[in-house]
Amino acid sequence: MAITIQFSNYALKTDETLTQRIQFVYSPLNELFRSLHVLLNPRHHGTNIDWVIRIQNKLTKEFYENLHYFRLFYELGVSPILLCNFRYHATTIEEEIQNLKKFLDELSTAQLIEHLEKVTSDRENSFIPTLARGLEWKDFSLNKDNQLLSDLRKDASSVYQHLFSFVDWYRQEIFDETWESKDIQRKLLTEIQHQASFLKESGFKAMFNHLQIDRIHWRKDRLVIIKPFDKDIQLKDSDSIMLLPSYFIWPHLFVESFNQGIAVTYDITEQPSYYNATPENLITIFKALSDPVRLQIMNYVIDKPSTTQSLAQILVMSNSSVSRHLQILKEANLLTTTKAKKFVLYEPTQLITQLMPNFYHFFKN
Repeated sequence: MAITIQFSNYALKTDETLTQRIQFVYSPLNELFRSLHVLLNPRHHGTNIDWVIRIQNKLTKEFYENLHYFRLFYELGVSPILLCNFRYHATTIEEEIQNLKKFLDELSTAQLIEHLEKVTSDRENSFIPTLARGLEWKDFSLNKDNQLLSDLRKDASSVYQHLFSFVDWYRQEIFDETWESKDIQRKLLTEIQHQASFLKESGFKAMFNHLQIDRIHWRKDRLVIIKPFDKDIQLKDSDSIMLLPSYFIWPHLFVESFNQGIAVTYDITEQPSYYNATPENLITIFKALSDPVRLQIMNYVIDKPSTTQSLAQILVMSNSSVSRHLQILKEANLLTTTKAKKFVLYEPTQLITQLMPNFYHFFKN
């Protein structure tokens, strides 16, 4: 049993026309709602049980009332409506929340209610069939309380105000600190950059097999996503596949339709990363990092790829001295160069974070 995603004849012409279907989405707001899903039923999310235990003393009775009141938005997935149907591009959660406020103000309340009623119906009738209840969703029970829908019919603006007050409290008391302590931004961005690079180098079909998700496969010109029910989705020429890596989603995998395609949210639980090096390689790397000037260079270029001249100005050193330090870092494979017109920019490779994932955190203060 599976969700089978079929493509148009145009999309299947070449790997390039298939690649045009893919968009990667970085969304802190999606992670916020996914974390609320974890708090609804933490027993299904063992990788985050330590987090749930750690924050429990901060969770009030009012929080749990709100958590259950709004659960229709995130109990089995996060509706693309909460991500504005991917209409906007945002780089921070503050921008995403402002975009959502604007989007909900413009969205017809009847349209939102219709969508949520359809989600409820689909979930009750097909999203959690018998097999799924016995496996992925064991002991899970759908919310039968329709108070949220009733309140939307009466006064949608009050519901939205209530929602954003709930989100603001949760951010201040829980989520923002969790976002920082678990280094979620870096994990999401690293995954997106990694998969985007692989897509460019190896193509559409190979990338899906590279996601390390056992339930996603390319078979006979179709994308197949293993689920405990059958569903066919036909993508139009203008449709996209939005890929959303998520820290909080394990062990689930979500496929949600929206008006311009589908959104696939998948787990990015980090696997141990090993650097295959000889002792001589490691000596070269650590010698390169043993100088305070070179450490300053590494700290600066992580946020802003720079030229020799700009680094010399920042460090108050001669171009030749900075050039010598840059060469040592490059020979250790800690820096790489790119050309932008007549400029040569230095930026870090991923080698240092492979060896020491929290390397850059030591510079923050």
